[in-house]
Amino acid sequence: MPDNPKDLPLLIAQIDYSLDEEAGDFYYRTFVPGVGMAYWDGIYVVNLVSLHRYRHRVMQDADILVLNNICDADLLPVVRDRKRRGKPTIFELADDIEAIPESSEASAFYQQSKNLLLLKRLAHYCDALQFCTPMLQNKYGYLNSGTRVFPNQMLLGPLEKPKTTEGKTLVGWGGSTGHYRDIANISDRLMRWIMARDDVDLCLMCNDKIWRLFENLPDSRKRRFPVGSINDYYRFVSHLDIGLAPLEDTPFNRSRSDIKAVEYAAHGAVPVAQAVGPYPLCIRHGETGFLFDTPDDLIATLDYLVSNASVRARVSISAREYVLRYRNAIQHGKSKTEFYRGLIAGACGGGIPPIGGAADLFAELCGCAGAIQTGRHLLLSRTRYELLLQAGELASSGGEYEKARNRFEEAAGLEPLQYKPYLLGAAVSGNPIDTLKKALERNPHSLESYIQLGKACLSNGMQMGALENFEAAAAIFPEYELPYIESAYCLREMGLESEATVLLKKAVDLIPEAIRRK
Repeated sequence: MPDNPKDLPLLIAQIDYSLDEEAGDFYYRTFVPGVGMAYWDGIYVVNLVSLHRYRHRVMQDADILVLNNICDADLLPVVRDRKRRGKPTIFELADDIEAIPESSEASAFYQQSKNLLLLKRLAHYCDALQFCTPMLQNKYGYLNSGTRVFPNQMLLGPLEKPKTTEGKTLVGWGGSTGHYRDIANISDRLMRWIMARDDVDLCLMCNDKIWRLFENLPDSRKRRFPVGSINDYYRFVSHLDIGLAPLEDTPFNRSRSDIKAVEYAAHGAVPVAQAVGPYPLCIRHGETGFLFDTPDDLIATLDYLVSNASVRARVSISAREYVLRYRNAIQHGKSKTEFYRGLIAGACGGGIPPIGGAADLFAELCGCAGAIQTGRHLLLSRTRYELLLQAGELASSGGEYEKARNRFEEAAGLEPLQYKPYLLGAAVSGNPIDTLKKALERNPHSLESYIQLGKACLSNGMQMGALENFEAAAAIFPEYELPYIESAYCLREMGLESEATVLLKKAVDLIPEAIRRK
């Protein structure tokens, strides 16, 4: 045991909202920071998605818990219990949740005021709140008295840039449908420019919808790379001489990460980015990249770079040096763990921190199915159980209710003690009331299960049963407003308007002032 409590080993758990640990958000906001922190002596890191069957065990016992954008009422009693035991919990807000574009799959979710309010409540209730951009901190920093910005970082390897096509400068872009408008805004002007020069080719890593934007560009002047993993994307970027980062000026985009420009720089491509949101903060124009405002500005910059190979070489070197010095995940892993250790010291009031046993718990988790260990970093990847839950949710949202029901039932058979298959499966169950009761048998502290059970009772005309379940949820976490709101709706249906009004006022009074003032 170290003499100084500050030297005690720590187990840091990062739980991500993503359904897929191979997604870009998970990679940069969970996986990469985890590897960076685990590099330092005494730090053990466990990463997993929110649906994972070991979620509760990890949340309960981790010395530090980081919740990435998870909107789940069942976390409220977990955070409260951790506070009681002096174990800090940090919430990460990675997107502008009030400006989600309608084209996003998450738009409908955050358009529901109860979900927006719950996520803000969690951000407020945790011991600290972290962001990936200063813009997010400026907008949402009011939610918590302890905030910190941790920009996305890179795990850097040697620069291995393949030889480019003889006599050609390769200009490229890669991205998902979420960036469709960004690239569409420059596609016509970019095609005309490429057609006007014989020393440039276009490289794209994209889906069919985006590829069709460039259908009028001859095949001999463009090359398509199939969409794949993050490593596939890195191999694509390493081919480029110039990397494009257009970004439409929208409220959501202004809070986006600058990681696309950082990826280009790390792989030896000159970043040429729109002067919107994050890019002016990370690019020194003419030194570590170039900024443009309009498509015409972009073309002028590309003309300059294609005609000046020495400028491209100088800027690409400076850009990579910027990443090596300021965006290195290993280097920033230390500052992150120091911040977390400070939270532990504050939580225990300067006394002996309630930590210990990190190595033992880490070793235990390494023996789980799906565990991928690298040194002191552990990824608890999805097994069939988690994949079934994910498939069930996707089938349910797509109206394939029988398929969804089969997936949830199979998941329950694999992990009979887990409550999630029953909570998620209630919506497609032939008997949602019995299904939700099974969820509560497995997790008697599930606010979500009690609230959903109350709503199921109400829809079946069981008003008193509905009130009992809403009251049970309120008893678990009395500070949460939603059980009182649902009770008020139930009372109104029963004709008890004055009683409903009292409960609605109570619900409003429970919303923290820090949340209500915005």
